[in-house]
Amino acid sequence: MKRILILCLMLFALILCANAIDNKYLHQLAHIKGINALAIEVTENQVFARSQNQLWIYTIFNPWQPRMEAGFLSTALIEDINVMSDNYIFFCSQEASNTIVSIDSLNSYGRIYFTNSILGDKITREGSMLYVADRYRGIDFIYIGSGGLREIKSTFSEKWGIRDFHAQYPYLYALNDFGLVTVDITDQQFPVSLGTNYQISDARSLVKNGDTIWIGAGKELLALNVRDLSNPVLVNQFRLSNDILDMEIKDDRLFLALGKGGVKILDVKNPLRIADINTIFPQAVVYDIALDKDLILLALGRDGWMIFEYR
Repeated sequence: MKRILILCLMLFALILCANAIDNKYLHQLAHIKGINALAIEVTENQVFARSQNQLWIYTIFNPWQPRMEAGFLSTALIEDINVMSDNYIFFCSQEASNTIVSIDSLNSYGRIYFTNSILGDKITREGSMLYVADRYRGIDFIYIGSGGLREIKSTFSEKWGIRDFHAQYPYLYALNDFGLVTVDITDQQFPVSLGTNYQISDARSLVKNGDTIWIGAGKELLALNVRDLSNPVLVNQFRLSNDILDMEIKDDRLFLALGKGGVKILDVKNPLRIADINTIFPQAVVYDIALDKDLILLALGRDGWMIFEYR
């Protein structure tokens, strides 16, 4: 009898170790309808939700009741956006003559936004340096100062299309059509490719956490160790039920937008042992995800967008 009891206790302990328990509370705060939100960004209590040709800006000073502040219409497809100093908005487009116009029917509440159209597909910023990826030309390094200046420092030429990238000085990590490329950007006028891992297919998005690059490739989540930048090494692989459309990371927790599969929250503190700790099912397709402090924001297409509290 004692032996059976000990075995049961050991089995229970193993189950607890194998299944991580989420110690955070998840609660829906708001659901904003009436727009087609295919992508979402958040910065300084402002939410930027966009479709293919429109951008809507909300303030979430009160996250229970987001308030629309402004709206813009792009004459060409919006590929990506980036915001600087709360009021400089960079629109990425493949149309060189693209123009951005304000939607007059909305109340701006006195805030003025300055819009800039930039040729490219993906855009990110670190301080006063703007990185713009183009599927044909590579990645432009653009110095923008306080927002009004635009000076191209250099271009990192990559002969295969850039799908996503992450810039964190002094290195840049880019996904192209075949896999991962690591780049030394210490001298931003002469970026140098350090290493590649071309064994990845269908790679769509990436995030960096410590020495690990997490890559979404179809239904596969891949973990690559980049401690040796000249030789990125695959250390783990995790299969999801749906394609990974977007990913964000915070506090060693990975948030995956899975379309009809909702949002999967994974504990990735140990890249060798991924733990599934929570799932959000908003009863809508999740196209994109953004994080801000204790908030999770979801772009739900024609179902608008949602805010969840997670703490």
